[in-house]
Amino acid sequence: MSGHGGPSMKSTEFALSTYPEISANAALVLIAVACSLLDRQLAAQAEAFEKEGGFTERLYQRRVMTRRKQ
Repeated sequence: MSGHGGPSMKSTEFALSTYPEISANAALVLIAVACSLLDRQLAAQAEAFEKEGGFTERLYQRRVMTRRKQ
C-alpha cells in the first residue's frame, strides 16, 4: 500500500525517530552557547574586579570622597 503518492511506513518511522535526536542536539547547542556566554561574563567580571575592586572597596572609596567634600 505504500505505492503511489504517500510516504512509505519505513520512511515515516525514520523521520519520527530523528525528532528526538534533533531536539537533543538543539538542546546541546543551546547549552554550549549558554556556557560560552557565561564564561565570557565571568572573565569580564574578573577583569572588572581586578581593575575596579569589589563592592565594599568601591563603597569605601565613595564614602571617603563624600567625607572629604564636607
